[in-house]
Parts: sequence; structure tokens; C-alpha cells
Amino acid sequence: MVFVGNSKADAQIVKKANNHNRKKLRETIEELPPSAKLVLKVLEYGGYLTQKEIAEESYLPPRTVRYALNRLKDERFLQERFYFKDARQSLYGLSYLSDGHETNEMPVQDSVDVSFTGGFTKKYELPVN
Repeated sequence: MVFVGNSKADAQIVKKANNHNRKKLRETIEELPPSAKLVLKVLEYGGYLTQKEIAEESYLPPRTVRYALNRLKDERFLQERFYFKDARQSLYGLSYLSDGHETNEMPVQDSVDVSFTGGFTKKYELPVN
């Protein structure tokens, strides 16, 4: 949470709210089964992975990985993406946890670097909505 306030009292309120959100997040993670915690760590270190890749990295059976993914999805920790290499599979990654893991939105980019075959890169500014 980013807050721009004029007083120290405003900053203290924001700090207390952030501490409360972290505490709530920690309690939610502690209530998860061990398999879901392991999958959470695998995704934290591995980025976006398929279910098969998660099973290989975690040494968990595919059925246990499915269960863990469903639990993480229920708690809104997961973001599921289309896998272009194989449309039968999905890519799973962690949601960006900004305000107490209530969002599945990606952070907004304001520009994109595009490389051309000529060896130069052009930076394009994205329109702001």
C-alpha cells in the first residue's frame, strides 16, 4: 500500500494497516496444508510453471499438486495463465499480493522495450487509462 499523507498520524495509520494485512496473510498461509505451502514456495522461486513442472520440482504426486493448486486458488494466491506452447495446459504463478492478497491483477507497466533485428531497441510508452 502506497500512501502520501501530510502528517505522521496518517503514516502511522497506514503502517498499522499494513502490519494487520501481513498478520492476516501469515495466518492464512499457516492454515494451508503442507503440500500447498510447498507449491507456494516452488512458485515463489520458479515463477510461472505448468502443473507437471510443479510436480517435478516439488516431488509431489500430480494429484497432490492439483489439490494444492485448488487450495491456493481458493485463497487467491494463484494466477492462472494460458500456456501458448500447449493449449491443454495452464501456467500457474503467484498473484501479486498488494493489499492483503485480495487481487489477481498484474502490476501496471508504463513502457515496453522492443528489440528489432537490426540490433537496436526502441522504448514505447504505453497509454495510461
